[in-house]
Amino acid sequence: MVRVYGIPGCGPCEIVKMFLAQKGIPFTFVNAREDEEALRKITALAGSPTAGVVLEWEGGTEVIRGVSPARLHAWLARYREAS
Repeated sequence: MVRVYGIPGCGPCEIVKMFLAQKGIPFTFVNAREDEEALRKITALAGSPTAGVVLEWEGGTEVIRGVSPARLHAWLARYREAS
């Protein structure tokens, strides 16, 4: 299961969630506005809650900045290797 850390309504977060759903990858969205630990995690890894989307799964954590198809597919390849 992938955890997506972000802010509701964030465009890049919504794109990441749609991508995961299209690829059939189970995920949960962790709302950084309601979860202080999530907010700290995003800030520590990305610099601020709006600087990137944090993905966490068994064996990995990654910040995706500037969401694009190429970056999402590269992440997917790394995720599948680790799984």
